Amino acid sequence: MKIYDNIFFKKRIIARIALVTISTVVALLVAECSLRLLKTGYGNLPQESDKIFHHVHPSEYKFVYYNPRYKYGGHKVYYDENGLIADPNRAYSKRDTSTSAHRVAFLGDSFTEALQVPYEDSFVGILSGNSECEIRNYGVSSYSPIFYLLQWRKIVKKFEPSLVVVQIYSNDISSDRIYIEKAKKDDDGQVIAIPGPGEGLIRNQLRKSYLMRLLRKTQLQLLWKYENRGNPPNIVEGVVEENPDISRLSARLIMTLANEVRESGAQFIFTVVPSRARIIQGKDNDKTPSFSEKWKMFAQENDIPFLDLTMPFERESKKGFELFFDGDIHFNKNGHIIVASELAKTYPNLFNPVKKPLIKY
Repeated sequence: MKIYDNIFFKKRIIARIALVTISTVVALLVAECSLRLLKTGYGNLPQESDKIFHHVHPSEYKFVYYNPRYKYGGHKVYYDENGLIADPNRAYSKRDTSTSAHRVAFLGDSFTEALQVPYEDSFVGILSGNSECEIRNYGVSSYSPIFYLLQWRKIVKKFEPSLVVVQIYSNDISSDRIYIEKAKKDDDGQVIAIPGPGEGLIRNQLRKSYLMRLLRKTQLQLLWKYENRGNPPNIVEGVVEENPDISRLSARLIMTLANEVRESGAQFIFTVVPSRARIIQGKDNDKTPSFSEKWKMFAQENDIPFLDLTMPFERESKKGFELFFDGDIHFNKNGHIIVASELAKTYPNLFNPVKKPLIKY
């Protein structure tokens, strides 16, 4: 009798475990399907390891962007079949630009990628809507000049652009120094690849799950809130802004890129993200050249086209317009409007005037 009772008890335990397991799996599947139907696949900074470019965007990938610090987000982001950030709504696809006489390539880091604002509010998106050119945004977070030269040689040159626009930021000097140590070079010392760290199959599969991405979003936001408990809301205002001198490596990379682009018959121009600290805090007494000013002098000495964004940023800031996100280094919508407007003024044959008004926050 006892043996029978033990067997019966074990069967009941197994049945209950099976029921809980099946119920959990069904619940997870329902949640996953519901999120997919609602098209609510969150993402923060989806990247894949790459054998040549260290890290790249996943191709044909859509998600709803969020920031763990709640500073911005809630809009859709789309990486196209080439892993390039593009219009998620295909708002401009009604206009066929594939046979356009002019093509424009934008190279840069997170400022050019511009995940912080909807695509149509980024400076690349604004210019796309103001032009008949075929435009591609090659911006990837954490890239620097060493990547831009590699991108040009491997993929951008094949696009045969009429204009190449490069945007750099103050941390690019240290980034170039770090990545050159990881780079693979040919017999002539030319960088041919910057291999990434690699990643497992499980991580790639989890990135495809809408439910896992929602859980990850919740985890990061709760973690940020916990780590900043008791601190004032503007705790992240203490952003470290570098102002290094131009290194020989970064200077050589920009010069080589400019020369190779111009040898292809295309126009080249580069610009530097203005100093957020100087613009917001009004450091008129700081007589040391800013990072942008150093590159401006470099451009003049080497006859390389340079777009100075500092002056228009200072002008609009003095009028009371906020140009950066509160507690963040990136441009808000106003900052992107200024960049787009200055590029449109510089190349009126490629872009129509930008008529978007700046917003008072």
